[in-house]
Amino acid sequence: MNPTDLRIRALAACNDLLEPWIGPFDEAALRSLIACQLGSGDVLDEWIPRGDTRCRAFPLSPLLHIVSGNTPHAAFQSVVRGLLVGSHNRVKLPSSGLPAFESWIEEIPAGLADLIEVRRDLPDHWLKSSGAVVFGNQATLETFRDLLPRPIPLIEHGPKLSIAVIFQPDEVAAGLVATDILSHDQLGCLSVQTVYVDGTPEQVRSFSARLARALEMARPAHPRGVVSLSDSGAISNARELARFRAANGEDVALWESEGNTGWTVVYDHEPRLRPGPLHGFVTVHPLPSAALLRDCLGPEVRHLSTAAIHPFQDALADRLDALEIPRICPLGRAQKPPLFWHHDGRPPLADLVVWKDRSP
Repeated sequence: MNPTDLRIRALAACNDLLEPWIGPFDEAALRSLIACQLGSGDVLDEWIPRGDTRCRAFPLSPLLHIVSGNTPHAAFQSVVRGLLVGSHNRVKLPSSGLPAFESWIEEIPAGLADLIEVRRDLPDHWLKSSGAVVFGNQATLETFRDLLPRPIPLIEHGPKLSIAVIFQPDEVAAGLVATDILSHDQLGCLSVQTVYVDGTPEQVRSFSARLARALEMARPAHPRGVVSLSDSGAISNARELARFRAANGEDVALWESEGNTGWTVVYDHEPRLRPGPLHGFVTVHPLPSAALLRDCLGPEVRHLSTAAIHPFQDALADRLDALEIPRICPLGRAQKPPLFWHHDGRPPLADLVVWKDRSP
């Protein structure tokens, strides 16, 4: 059995622990993923004919994963990819740690454990000896960019925004989008922050009220972590701004959890896309026409990662083509990308290897 098959077998043995973070998979799926993204399932272990040459993929190694504390998903997905291609993986955790990820590391099979180092500090030699550095958010990237030797490749994932687009604003849609908002406390790049509803202003307002009820019902199943005073203040300030705008005659309305900042819905007739204060805060807007969509949403569209739509139909997804969104998925699945997704529009395994050719 070649080294790639051994790693695949070891990862598949962790299926139960990994599935909540990277989705369902088995050995066959992992082999297929390598073949899809690298052109052959054997190219990490042997020279493969391709056109008039032979080629082989070699992992960038060691990989330094600098992960954020937003959600454990990014850490799991990034490290599993590194293990799959055979890199040695150094993981810089946030100072507060990632308990779910650290628990998995404690139980990882011996064949994979040798390929992972985990620390909460960042030794200087980790930076200087990396084959590539995978970053989880923009703040981290800006902090470390100047510390890295210039030749080291940087692989960036973030910051991104995700939205929901509702073409059929019914009770089902309200419940599904509530899940996409509240899962993981709305802290991931795939968390829905903004909802666009195809309908009249009255229909969009009505859906906003329906969504508020859905969030109120769903919040107990999605308890929040510790919310800082700064984040709580940002939510309160955003609520006050909505109240001020409504009081001054703007087409704005507010629904909010009573006595806390657990959830907030702001209806805003102005469709411009803006990041919100998170932790259950969402804005709802009328969906502009396809011809005006990109201009109306403004410059933040370049940061879009996912649009969750309802109902999920290709003809409806096509109406969002102007936004050039890397991923469109069914509503309720925004924070559950499949194993084969192209992260931020790129094949993530391909970014972790370098190619060598042998030509006649």
